[in-house]
Amino acid sequence: MDSSALRTKILDLAVAAGDGSVTADELAGANYSLRDVGYSSLSYMRLIDSIENEVGVYLDPEAAIEHYETIDSVTALVVASGTGTDA
Repeated sequence: MDSSALRTKILDLAVAAGDGSVTADELAGANYSLRDVGYSSLSYMRLIDSIENEVGVYLDPEAAIEHYETIDSVTALVVASGTGTDA
């Protein structure tokens, strides 16, 4: 999976993990900032779990918060973990 496809996948997972509290359009309007759309701690945990299950990479839920602030920072964290992207 290339990094663009991975970013799209993470965006989809973030919306699903928000359990109806956030949409892709709301995220786009907030420059893809999870924090700025009021993403809950439960949603973050769901997102981390979804990434582990769907992408196959372990993410430390206690990593520095800046890694989880935006779709781009989450994508960068996943890529840095060596998921086998083509990036």
